Amino acid sequence: MQPRTPIALAALLTLALAGCADGTTDTTAGASGTPSSSSATAPTAPSSPVTSTSAAPNVGDTLLVFTRTGGLAGTNDRLVVRPDGGWTLTTKSGSKEGKLTAAELAALKSTLDQVGFSKLPKVNDNSNVADGYTYSVSYGGDQVVAKDGAVPAALQPVINTLNSLLSR
Repeated sequence: MQPRTPIALAALLTLALAGCADGTTDTTAGASGTPSSSSATAPTAPSSPVTSTSAAPNVGDTLLVFTRTGGLAGTNDRLVVRPDGGWTLTTKSGSKEGKLTAAELAALKSTLDQVGFSKLPKVNDNSNVADGYTYSVSYGGDQVVAKDGAVPAALQPVINTLNSLLSR
């Protein structure tokens, strides 16, 4: 019975570790379970956008950057609006581009100018909303982050306007 003990222990340990896996499958793993040399880089999300969320666009090329993350579906939406009204929306399902009409751009700029970004608290996260969104708006050199339930009243019209652009 002694020779079977190490094999049984190894099989039990393997099953226990497999039960702790996060549910993702590495289809590039070899027969030994170790990743093949082609998977040496970190995995990326399917349909990930070409643009990086960590790299800020050139300030001169950008009017504002709006992100909406979280929610029940775990969204990760990023909207970049350029001074000419052109916009790029990046979501989990891909990217698309468009252009605001002159009236839409004027209304957005007016709303943004009325907010007074430099006077708003930079972080507004005192919220207990389950599965709520976290919003980030970068405009005029300032960035304001707010969670559902803690969005400053002055920022709400901007969030509403930008959310409507996300639904295009």
